[in-house]
Amino acid sequence: MDPVADMFSAIRNAIMRRKDYVDVPSSKLKEAILNVLQREGYILKWERLDSEEHRKGTQYKLRIYLKYADPKKTKSVIRGLVKVSKPGRRIYVPKHLVPHVRKGLGIAILSTDAGVITDHEARKLGKGGEVIAYVW
Repeated sequence: MDPVADMFSAIRNAIMRRKDYVDVPSSKLKEAILNVLQREGYILKWERLDSEEHRKGTQYKLRIYLKYADPKKTKSVIRGLVKVSKPGRRIYVPKHLVPHVRKGLGIAILSTDAGVITDHEARKLGKGGEVIAYVW
């Protein structure tokens, strides 16, 4: 029912299996979230797989390359990934109540009228919005 939560579950499962990458179905919201995760250093990179073998109708796949802190892949850079706002209960915050994640060591991903941004950027811009996820 929730495609973003499915993407987060796929990322968590791939980290537990120590995979190099994971493929998920595409959406514009997922691409915006992946841009934030890449910019903040939680994933190496992501790419859109447009070839016919990866395409299912008009929908294509996104390949997410995971980042590990050591060469043996025992410690992932992503320690926690929690979906906050769900389809049954959306969580919105005003600009003065933007959450701090792990006392500033993690990030909150927000969907605002300025796009999908982190909690640090939302405070700087003075924006509130829907809290999508916490990452640390």
